Amino acid sequence: MELENHLIFSDESGYCGNHRHGAIAVISGSKSDTRNLNAELQAVLDKYDKIELKFAHVKGHSSSMLAVKEFITQGLKYCYEDKIKIHVIIWDTKDSRHQVFGRSNIENLKRMYYHILKRTKSDWNSIENWEFYPDEFSAIDWRKDVVYYIERTNLDKKLNINQNTLFGILQNFRFPLVHKHGELESAKYPILQLSDLFAGLNRLSHEFGETFNQWLSNELNRNSLFPELVPCNATKNMICKFQIMKHFKDTCSKYKLGVNFSNNKYFTTFSSKNGIVIWLYQPQGEYDKAPVTQKLDF
Repeated sequence: MELENHLIFSDESGYCGNHRHGAIAVISGSKSDTRNLNAELQAVLDKYDKIELKFAHVKGHSSSMLAVKEFITQGLKYCYEDKIKIHVIIWDTKDSRHQVFGRSNIENLKRMYYHILKRTKSDWNSIENWEFYPDEFSAIDWRKDVVYYIERTNLDKKLNINQNTLFGILQNFRFPLVHKHGELESAKYPILQLSDLFAGLNRLSHEFGETFNQWLSNELNRNSLFPELVPCNATKNMICKFQIMKHFKDTCSKYKLGVNFSNNKYFTTFSSKNGIVIWLYQPQGEYDKAPVTQKLDF
């Protein structure tokens, strides 16, 4: 029986502008499982009479908050059931890699897409046939700038297995093949909206992790007889997003997905065995520098 293609859906958050951190979130799984998840997320939108959910638009409307929480619960449930994998990469524009004159945020975003897609495909082990569907982003030529390089990357560089064949000993390399790719409109694909939510809440945990921790401490102590509340300068708008982050944290704990917050004051994971991987990209050495904008000579 021929295996289904596996599909990748992605969205990014804060890759340019005034944000210190950028993030990409990827949801991947078999065609049937991702189709089922997309249909269930659409049912949530219909239930609350919503067209599209975006983390940036979370502002406290009760129906929107309920819909976002149900989205996150459904996505993490699918992850717990091993139907999908969730990968989130975050990068810090203040680290040694990104503090370069003339940094190109678009070119850097392409590099980060390469890193997260490589990790995603490696974590699926034997799956080699893929389809890739990012949210609309006209500044990137996905075939030329991302897919081309992924298809030429050996996924098992650390596991090069010598294989005896009729023609002698050959190394068994794995190269992924992307059969289809194309931008999708997030308003028409709820699974892309879920990617946006995962990207946004994880990026915010890096931007305002300390403030979130203060707010969370107050929330946990509020029902005690003599609550000891700590100073917290969170705005009303930020508190709404913190409620979504708390729901993400609590649901990950419920399903024992191994998502950690307390140690680093931002969301991270230390293992990929639970199907969710969240990591801060670290410069690989002095040679690892963000790409810069090319100057034209006249």
